[in-house]
Amino acid sequence: MTIKPETLYKISRFFIYLIPLLAIIAAGYLIFFPIDVYRFYSEDPNASKFEFQKDHAKNELTFGIFTVRESRFAEVSLGLKNSNSKSCRPELVSLRKTYQAFLFPEGEEIADAGKLREILFADNKTKYPNGSLLHVKSTNQVFFISHGQKTLFPGPEIFEAFGYSFDNLTDVDSATIDEFKDADIGVFLWTIPHPDGTIFETYPSRRLFVTNNGKKYPIASEEILKGVWPDFYTIAVGDENASENLDCQPALGKFSRKFFCRFDLAQLSGIGRYHLFTAKFPSRCSVANIHPDDSQVRYISEKSFAVFKTSVRDIAASVLNRYFYKTTNVVK
Repeated sequence: MTIKPETLYKISRFFIYLIPLLAIIAAGYLIFFPIDVYRFYSEDPNASKFEFQKDHAKNELTFGIFTVRESRFAEVSLGLKNSNSKSCRPELVSLRKTYQAFLFPEGEEIADAGKLREILFADNKTKYPNGSLLHVKSTNQVFFISHGQKTLFPGPEIFEAFGYSFDNLTDVDSATIDEFKDADIGVFLWTIPHPDGTIFETYPSRRLFVTNNGKKYPIASEEILKGVWPDFYTIAVGDENASENLDCQPALGKFSRKFFCRFDLAQLSGIGRYHLFTAKFPSRCSVANIHPDDSQVRYISEKSFAVFKTSVRDIAASVLNRYFYKTTNVVK
């Protein structure tokens, strides 16, 4: 069968227009229903967006991700190598919602105001305790104070994602903020835990903790805290409760040979934006012999009109801030 040149031309033109149209549709789909991908590269850990930790006592692998935005599903794909000859697979992969700093080991309870003052004013000779949120009215910038140094919040998204509230801001002038040196990490990043001086309040137990040097210290009473910091504020976080975790029995892929799990985040309770994943191995498979290979977690948005409206609103706000209001590095 011979195809006429005119017919061949029409078919070619159809596909020439179809390809960019499909590309536009795909791009629009990802813009309005975004997918965030976090990867671990075994050959280049410095380029990875998360790290694996081994808990030899519990025979577990753990890794955590601070999510950029709220999503509906999390798809985990784990690549694992075994230096032992045994074939090992995780029995269970669980997911917990919390904050990274709240995973610090617990120190001794602080029942003395003097000890608490040492932490809240460590390396800090001003009247503003470590943990303060200082708002510079002239520039509309917001800084977190820790060890007498300041860290800038680059925008409202990261400010709110870490559990902070605009009600907790203390207004200061430029001369006051200039008294503080810039921290080593001068801008608040998604990858860092809450800095020293952060006060956590757990729910529903209503316990108070302060972070310092890689530990979280219980505070014996609210009265002790008020005596040192009368206008303190807290970051809400959920109590550790295994019943609130989501569990998945991982399936082994037919072609990739990676272990796959899918979590419905609408079923995940708890307070926080940090997702802690734990892969539990059977006793016969020592985690010492398990070595993480290239892995990833995909966060997938729900396909709904509400998500579409949120995406449109965020895009409009970004355009207005960048090109009209010029509020770079402004929190609100």
